[in-house]
Amino acid sequence: MLNGDLTTAKKYFFSALSDETRLSILYALKENGGMCVNDICEATGKDQSLISHHMACLRNCGLVNTEKDGKFVVYSIKNELISQILDLSDKHVKEMFEGILSCEVVKNKRMS
Repeated sequence: MLNGDLTTAKKYFFSALSDETRLSILYALKENGGMCVNDICEATGKDQSLISHHMACLRNCGLVNTEKDGKFVVYSIKNELISQILDLSDKHVKEMFEGILSCEVVKNKRMS
């Protein structure tokens, strides 16, 4: 794999993590274990079509597993590394809270 490809893949990985709905899904899965779409909808307060859209992203990016359980698909966090990334980001954000919220570059990007 070329360095440019790896950089692009990392950019997409962090982009997948940067969406508020996808983060709330990951935290719900981390807290509750395996969940079907209906359970995720209830936990996040989002509608099914939106959750299904975001689950496709999380699945394609390798952040969640799927398992068939009768007519339901049960989603779970892919592996312990994903949980660790969430835990480490929580720790960092708590330490750097004010700096992160005052970053003009990130603020301007969100508004564009």
